[in-house]
Amino acid sequence: MVVRQLWPYLDEVISEPQRERILHHLEQCTDCTSHFDFARAFLNAVSAAAPKLDASDALRSRVIEALTAEGFVPAGD
Repeated sequence: MVVRQLWPYLDEVISEPQRERILHHLEQCTDCTSHFDFARAFLNAVSAAAPKLDASDALRSRVIEALTAEGFVPAGD
């Protein structure tokens, strides 16, 4: 159960009680901790490899519109 929640946890899109449960579980479960460590390292590597862009609001809007047209639901919607 915790492994399925690691990506939302790392994206900080879970509730505080869920976050606390995951942290408590990770303190005790080495299997889940290894998944967590991999996921965090993966996100850090992607972030480090990504070019730093200063995207305009217009570009951001066009990208979101294109993604929405393909079925993507932006966070908060």
